[in-house]
Amino acid sequence: MPTPKDIIAIPTGINAGLSSAKRSTMLSVLGMPRSTFDDKCRSVENPDIKALIVTEDVGPFRVTGLKPAVESLRRVLAKVKEEHPEVYDLIGSSGMLCVRLIAGSKNPSNHSWGTAIDINIKGALDGINVGGGTGKNDDRTLAGLAAMAPLFHDEGWFWGVGFSTFEDGMHFEVADQTIRKWHDDGLLIDKNRKLEPENLSIGDVGGEVKRVQQALIARGFDLIDDGEFGPTTQGHIIEFQVKNGLKPDGIVGPKTKAALGLA
Repeated sequence: MPTPKDIIAIPTGINAGLSSAKRSTMLSVLGMPRSTFDDKCRSVENPDIKALIVTEDVGPFRVTGLKPAVESLRRVLAKVKEEHPEVYDLIGSSGMLCVRLIAGSKNPSNHSWGTAIDINIKGALDGINVGGGTGKNDDRTLAGLAAMAPLFHDEGWFWGVGFSTFEDGMHFEVADQTIRKWHDDGLLIDKNRKLEPENLSIGDVGGEVKRVQQALIARGFDLIDDGEFGPTTQGHIIEFQVKNGLKPDGIVGPKTKAALGLA
């Protein structure tokens, strides 16, 4: 039986039915947290988002984050305590709310809305090889994180070990589907705010973007399937749309997905 800090193979079937929260979803539901971003943790400026930020005890530690996310996290950790006490006794927070850019990117991290948390196992940070953690692309993770992952999944959180760009095993974030449900349930700013369709557009990252890129590559387009929807991917999407009689807006909606065989 592995201990929480043991390094194991990433389990199969992670994040089933869930995807990381899209930038378009976060902007349409909550808006931008502040007007300027860099790689440092900054404060929330948007008054609507600020009104939803709380600092509360979630069991093993205190966090600052978006109120529904903090409440959901507390439920997850209560289940961890019940089902995996040996893991619960070792976990610590490495940050929740942090208004900043994704490392090496020009796009805001979902930490910027207080809907993501990094969890360490007695100082081990899986994804950046600190304190006994694993590397970014080694197909391995910490046993304690793997034990918690199904409980996060049950609450509608996406596990970052499944990111397409690198394995961020310490990272758990509220999934796109859950953000949309909270919006519909009136738990966020205003349920009457128009919610953008579940399209992919510039600024999005993750496995869905990677599959779009792979579909383009299979059709002869010259790009890298890095899971980042940047200007190059957008340009190829527009070219593909023109060739297939679609609206050349650079957005991967239902019709473009269908044309790419991804419906």
